[in-house]
Amino acid sequence: MSDPPAADTLRSMPRGSTETIRAELRLARARDKVHGAYLFEGGPGTRARELAIWFARLLLCRAGEEDPCGACRDCRLALASAGEGSERPAHPDLKWVEPDGAYIKVDQIRELQRQLSLVANEGGRRVGLILSAERLRMEASNALLKTLEEPSTDTTLILVAESSRVLPPTLRSRTTHIRVARTPETELYEALQAEGLDREDAWLASSLGGGSLMGALRWADEHLEAAREIRDLLVGLSTCGATELLDFAESFRGGEAARQRAELFLDVCGAFARRQIEASSETSDPRNTERWLRHYESATRSRQEMRRRNLNPQLIVEGLLLDLRASLA
Repeated sequence: MSDPPAADTLRSMPRGSTETIRAELRLARARDKVHGAYLFEGGPGTRARELAIWFARLLLCRAGEEDPCGACRDCRLALASAGEGSERPAHPDLKWVEPDGAYIKVDQIRELQRQLSLVANEGGRRVGLILSAERLRMEASNALLKTLEEPSTDTTLILVAESSRVLPPTLRSRTTHIRVARTPETELYEALQAEGLDREDAWLASSLGGGSLMGALRWADEHLEAAREIRDLLVGLSTCGATELLDFAESFRGGEAARQRAELFLDVCGAFARRQIEASSETSDPRNTERWLRHYESATRSRQEMRRRNLNPQLIVEGLLLDLRASLA
């Protein structure tokens, strides 16, 4: 087994970077100082999810290397899919929880608790991985506290959330919090242009694609076309009629796909507002700055509320567009 980085080396590395986090987790495992629960926090593209899955595999691997070896039985099981088209791993000691629809429900957490209480099938550590933990229902969060307060031996619980602020303080306080840093948007913006994106597309991807170049490029592949449509609507909003805006909002009616598209709409609205705030600050226009700050806060708050309270995405989009158009009149 190769030696992990010394503490003084870790201190010289940038906080929150992927390299620093991996080094710290390797060191914890090498010194048998792995905690019972971790919370990885980072928005899309920051690789928080990827790091959490890597750490889960590292804890299960028996080779004792700095990274999962990929060859031992545990690694093969952790890499194998439990079903066709599923990201859920086949390893019996890696328990995978993600939202069932819009939320993670209390029954899912109770089943996770039952599974983690059993003896490990492979004779090693058990790992529970909760993805999109910000979507835990309140009763699910309360049920999870029991596992955090009374951790089982050789069991590690790993939560992944875009933002920890929506989680109950009692839950946050019982985890080791790992914030995954973002690459500065200005650096991403320049790097994306070097990859061939034009200035406007590079702005969208650097603003919304997360904190890494690969994450931003992945976001562009999946969402850029839809984001362009939303951006173009916002740019020409002052000339749009109410009927046109209502027709646009109606396209957000019904189903999980509409909810996800509404989340993208709110993300683009927030990024657009931030851009206007920066422009207003440069021209020393406090009234315009205040107006766009209000719209930014409204988009951010609506995104959080839509997830927590299962609000109607069509009505949210409709209300924001009409309010923004009225403020521009």
